Amino acid sequence: MSDKQALLDSIAYVAWHRQELRVEEPGRAVVVQPDRADLRNYFGTVHAGAIYTLAETAAGVVADGVARPLGGFILLGAAELRYTRRAEGALEAAARIDPGTDGAALAREFAGAGRGALAVAVAIRDPGGETVFEGTFHYAMRRRRQ
Repeated sequence: MSDKQALLDSIAYVAWHRQELRVEEPGRAVVVQPDRADLRNYFGTVHAGAIYTLAETAAGVVADGVARPLGGFILLGAAELRYTRRAEGALEAAARIDPGTDGAALAREFAGAGRGALAVAVAIRDPGGETVFEGTFHYAMRRRRQ
């Protein structure tokens, strides 16, 4: 188990969803969530809250991967989201840092001011590869205090 998976498993609400970190690379992560009856709504599709939690988990992994090496932590400031169709089955969230982000400039800003901002885009797909959710999560980065 990776250190990041252990961290996710230590967060009771995230652990309850049984999400699994499949890919973690600089600027990118893939997190999956199993199909479970207790994650479905009265209609039998995946509950919007479970979908949101999956998306925010994947985005948080990416944002934390930027902030932690700089000595920072993240705070979710805003999210723009769109549910595009009913979700059924196990879901896969692919998150990536906004391609317009200048990593070197962000690191310089953070080193000087102890703060920064970044956006992470997330797409969630169902087992058939259909997109069921698209969103952008905006994080504030802050310097950790010793």
